[in-house]
Amino acid sequence: MDLGHLLLPPQELGPGEGRDLASQAHALLEHQKRTWGLLRDGYESLRRVEFREIRYDGFMVKLQFNPGRITSSTAKVDARSISERPCFLCIQNLPADQRAIPFGNDFLILCNPFPIFPEHFTITHREHTPQRIDDFFPTLLHLSRDLQTRYVVLYNGPKCGASAPDHLHFQAGDKNFMPLDDEFPVIAQRRGETLFTSSRTRVQAVEGHLRRCVAIESVDEGSAAGVFESFRDAFQETASKVDEEPMMNIISSYEEGRWRVLLFPRARHRPSCYFAEGDRRILISPASVDLGGMCITPLHEDFLKVSSDDLREMFGEVTLSHEHFRELKDRLRSKLHT
Repeated sequence: MDLGHLLLPPQELGPGEGRDLASQAHALLEHQKRTWGLLRDGYESLRRVEFREIRYDGFMVKLQFNPGRITSSTAKVDARSISERPCFLCIQNLPADQRAIPFGNDFLILCNPFPIFPEHFTITHREHTPQRIDDFFPTLLHLSRDLQTRYVVLYNGPKCGASAPDHLHFQAGDKNFMPLDDEFPVIAQRRGETLFTSSRTRVQAVEGHLRRCVAIESVDEGSAAGVFESFRDAFQETASKVDEEPMMNIISSYEEGRWRVLLFPRARHRPSCYFAEGDRRILISPASVDLGGMCITPLHEDFLKVSSDDLREMFGEVTLSHEHFRELKDRLRSKLHT
């Protein structure tokens, strides 16, 4: 497919030949703010979002009132709804004013017109291929490394917050925006259980901060990818539907020559409060950003009423139970020591 109309010419990114990918993405965003009205409006709205902090023992969760995210939070992702709408990530369906920069031969970096982060990007596959991480975990690692100076990279599984489960994509946003970016080292030290360690890689299971996750820290790409494969296989063995990707969210970053990949195994797409009626309803549809400690509330009434107990119940429902997480840990530890 001809991308001539979509790819932003290098000279439009301004001076600085040879700049890193993060700087190019930042320049793309600044250009799009000047030339694309929908994106400019989205960032104007972002300036008016509100924040609340809910503190726990040694960590916090922030709430962001962001009405611009209502479409994503209420997206219908069942097979029939997906089949009846055009894919909004396919090249032929992108807005006329949207521009992109390439990432490798298969992906495009696009600015997200409905931002959560101060700088928010969607990285899409050029072809209409399902949202599935299996063959593209190395892409996640490469993105994390190449965007390291400014951004973290996120992956939402097809039933874990991805509003386009039919089109492979990642997201990227500012480092240290989600509370977990800063808090994780201390949380892992206090609440982490080491499952595997070597001179190049450490794998921990971390509980006790409302969420449960497996953390891969590694200086070696191949080792990190091998751990992920073991995690996927171990989780698949505990899942009920072996023909589907096990439900997960991923937050990946790269710092000082080391990857940190947080894998959040999921039990449900949306919590019971999402489907409740009356005052009991809370419209939060958790994805990677929420698991990173930044919960998005598109309705102001929810933003004001959400309590620490509400969040505890919500995370408890959508992430693995203690018993299932223990089974996953045992299976993963066994695979890593084989």
